[in-house]
Amino acid sequence: MTIEQDTVRDLLWQLAFQFKVRCHQAVRESGLDLGGMHVRMLQVIDEEPQCTANRLCQRSGRDKAQITRLVKELERQGLVKRSPHPTDGRSQVLQLTGRAKRLVGRVREVEQDVERQYVEGLSERELAAFVATGRKMLDNVSEVD
Repeated sequence: MTIEQDTVRDLLWQLAFQFKVRCHQAVRESGLDLGGMHVRMLQVIDEEPQCTANRLCQRSGRDKAQITRLVKELERQGLVKRSPHPTDGRSQVLQLTGRAKRLVGRVREVEQDVERQYVEGLSERELAAFVATGRKMLDNVSEVD
């Protein structure tokens, strides 16, 4: 492995790790007591119309048992409710409660603050190149899966 490859690996790990740590810290400081996966799944439910547990599995790469436990926990916390799927009798649609919608909004604000820290001092051109490179890298990984 070349130094450049080591550097790419290290940079990717550090960027992801620092983003996760900073967001988690900011979420905690905001008085929100949720783990990263819980927050991410609330965001997915918010983004996906008629979101199901199966869709959470697809988006997260987690298995059905993990998602089932997570959804039950979110229900117990009063953040998610289930309702029958309008066209698929075997599925249930997951919806955020009002409390969860406010929470997701606050988490997005926190993440945007962290993102602003990351991109400070970057030009539009540098940012566009970073995004394009990141997408290519994700496409490379997606093709392997």
